[in-house]
Amino acid sequence: MTLYYYSGTHWDREWYQSFQGFRYRLVPMMNELIEVLESQPDFAVFHLDGQTIVLEDFLEIEPGKRGRLQRLIQDRRIIIGPWYVMPDEYLLSGESLIRNLMKGIHISRAWGTEAWKYGYLCDIFGHIAQMPQIFNGFGISHAAIGRGVNDHAVPAHFLWRSPDGSECITFKLQDEGLYGAFLVALNDADSKKLTGEERESFLKERIDYELNRSSFPVHLLMDSCDHGHVRKDTNEVLAMLERLYPEAELKHVNIEQMGAQMEQYREQMAVRTGELNEPTKKKGFNRLLPNILSSYYPLKQANDQCQTLLEKWVEPLTALASLKGYSIQKTYLDLAWKYLLQNHPHDSICGCSIDQVHRDMRYRFDQSAGISDQLIRDVMDQEANKYVSSEGSWRKVVSIWNPLPFARRTAVTVDIDLDIKYPFTNEVHYGYEVKNSFKLYSHLGEEIPYGLVSMRKNWKHRAFNRNVGEFNRHTVTFVADLPALGYAEYDVVPFVGTCRYMEVMSRHEREVENEHLKLTIGHDGTISIYNKGNGQRYEHLLSYLDDGEIGDGYNHANPVEDRLISSYGAPCIMERIENGPARTVFQITHTITVPSRMEQLPYGFVRSSDNAVLTIRSKIGLSQGASYVDVETTVINNVRDHRLRVALPTGCQSDTYFVNQPYAFVERKTGVDTSTQDWKECAVVEKQMGGIVGKRGEDGIGLAFVSAYGLHECAAPDDEYGNIHVTLLRSFSRTVESNGEEGGQLIGELSYKYAIAPLDAHTCYADLVRLQETLQAGVRTWTAAIGDEYKLAAPASQFQISESNICLSALKRPENGNENEIIVRCCNMSSDNSTARFYSSHEVRNVIKVNLNEEGSEALKHEKDGFDIELKAWELQTYRIQFMA
Repeated sequence: MTLYYYSGTHWDREWYQSFQGFRYRLVPMMNELIEVLESQPDFAVFHLDGQTIVLEDFLEIEPGKRGRLQRLIQDRRIIIGPWYVMPDEYLLSGESLIRNLMKGIHISRAWGTEAWKYGYLCDIFGHIAQMPQIFNGFGISHAAIGRGVNDHAVPAHFLWRSPDGSECITFKLQDEGLYGAFLVALNDADSKKLTGEERESFLKERIDYELNRSSFPVHLLMDSCDHGHVRKDTNEVLAMLERLYPEAELKHVNIEQMGAQMEQYREQMAVRTGELNEPTKKKGFNRLLPNILSSYYPLKQANDQCQTLLEKWVEPLTALASLKGYSIQKTYLDLAWKYLLQNHPHDSICGCSIDQVHRDMRYRFDQSAGISDQLIRDVMDQEANKYVSSEGSWRKVVSIWNPLPFARRTAVTVDIDLDIKYPFTNEVHYGYEVKNSFKLYSHLGEEIPYGLVSMRKNWKHRAFNRNVGEFNRHTVTFVADLPALGYAEYDVVPFVGTCRYMEVMSRHEREVENEHLKLTIGHDGTISIYNKGNGQRYEHLLSYLDDGEIGDGYNHANPVEDRLISSYGAPCIMERIENGPARTVFQITHTITVPSRMEQLPYGFVRSSDNAVLTIRSKIGLSQGASYVDVETTVINNVRDHRLRVALPTGCQSDTYFVNQPYAFVERKTGVDTSTQDWKECAVVEKQMGGIVGKRGEDGIGLAFVSAYGLHECAAPDDEYGNIHVTLLRSFSRTVESNGEEGGQLIGELSYKYAIAPLDAHTCYADLVRLQETLQAGVRTWTAAIGDEYKLAAPASQFQISESNICLSALKRPENGNENEIIVRCCNMSSDNSTARFYSSHEVRNVIKVNLNEEGSEALKHEKDGFDIELKAWELQTYRIQFMA
């Protein structure tokens, strides 16, 4: 028998104290660790919680201690990495998880050591299906997890397998004490004032419990806890263990050695495949805490927006600029990622900390987004330099950028800025309102009909990095053909006379249709969608449910005496606010009377008898060519202590539903597992989604909800209507270790952006991923003055991936800074082997298969204009592409 002893800490960077509060505790903990290890050369090893950010935080206060700390790290007595911060898995993009590990490994090497080759997930609230594949991509094949699975469901050692077949030999931390089970036992013995044989007998009973969890002769005792210090008497504890278990081989080492020892038992291990999100059955420290998914919605929205800016805009554009000879300083990009990653610790992004933590997070999101916007503007400014105006010309060009690796024919709404002295005007309604007169043309000279959405006279606008000018801004909608990862130009040509387009999509105040769908607004403010392709109709979509909330950042909880309020029967106003040849938009405003707050009376909680009006305003659009309905919702939240959900009765009677998460879609049972009703933490119907949730029948027909930003909690309650519920917000006052704070109430205006997509039998998961990316990325445009001699460029794609089950995860410059190279990462979003073609407008010299840390040398076949991608089911793969100089 081998008995491993783990010395370590679990360091929450911010939680029930602010970052500065916890750092004030971190510095003495680190100073003590250095002193103990230096004074006790036989103290073998201390694990620094799998994180490297603690090193940065410590050295900002103690820069003079770097040398002493580095010696201990290089001697492998302090184990660092592989993470930069210990993240949440469910709320982040796959790229964020990968960059987190990349940064942790980079920092470890900067300290003169290799990062810990161990997937440490001791305190994360559930685990994604593809985590073993991500770990394997960094050469990590062993892991430890705390929450998400129970002792009764798996033994201490089991094999965790991703959908693609990647595996990690995983140690399940004990339910009773989680990552501090043995420390808890030691503390209990001390609190009971046990000494001598009585103490050793008590501890042996606790240790024997741990030994019985494994059928293999390999065991682990965890001496670690929240913000714990090094145990100065560790050698005395080790001596006691040798007395209690003389037959055991006792090892106080880096537990990578335990992983290596377990390899001989790989074929005998129990296997768990996919996500791990079970609630907790028995009493103890272990809890899943599932409703962190819906806490502090604005933080989750900001995170998704920052991820989109970096992954979909900044990285592809700066990579493209570098290949064109305009290189942007990489440290800007690194800093934007750093600010973002610092918001990814599980207690931060999950919204279960004090208000000060979340205020600090808003600042970091703002800095990340601000850097990203400047980088995008810089690239586009360089592109705009080719436009030169000529005297006497009133001609303009609208340039529309698509950052995604697939072509799009889509309705776009763009701003056209015309000089305030622009002499060409239409007099609409006999001069009551004057608008500028112009026509739009494609590069082929085809006239493009457009709808005028709005006008802003004397609009101040800074064109790129030039001086602020005043313009007449005309916002128009038209159907544009956009190349993959490139831009299209449209000519704005002055027109003498009246320019109007009388063809409109909607001919009824509550209906509109295109070639795929018919959208109808109901009298109660819900909508129905008719799918012309298969004859399926979806009715009563977009009603709202409001109930009471007495929970906190971790858990939703209804009071015993609750009231569930539906928007059915609530007053609503229906308006058609845009109707042109390319797009129609309706606006529905619900005013729902709900209790204004929760009251805590001597006998319990009740929703208040005084009411407030909850205003929910949704813009619901259908565009030419679209196979989905797009929605932008604004909630004016002036109500406290409540939860608001949107309901979509799919009509699908399937007993399963699907959701997305990083690099996978998972299928779950509808309803709730009632067998857990006597567990410590019963199962709840609300579970994770990465913004996409849907149901479909055996024929493949169904309905999906696709969110752009911030919505990560859904439910499929298994009712006769096939409902899907999506949590829009939870307002709560309870905050960890405080008397209650206002931040969690989310008072103010909240915005949402999503689509409702009918599914045909041929609709694949990759189609839904591409729809979500389209909603997230949108387009970016500018208007520039051009001379009469300018000839519009034909739309040209810089990089493209052929339509298949394979989706792009990253297109970026390499971390090593090599010129004439890019990194491309793709994932097969299906359970079938799939192929796709990567096309490049730049001549390819080499294609090399690399791991997630961009290391490797396996050359692949290629041609001058690209190469073929072949991926097995759910496989994630990275490529280094080298171009001719």
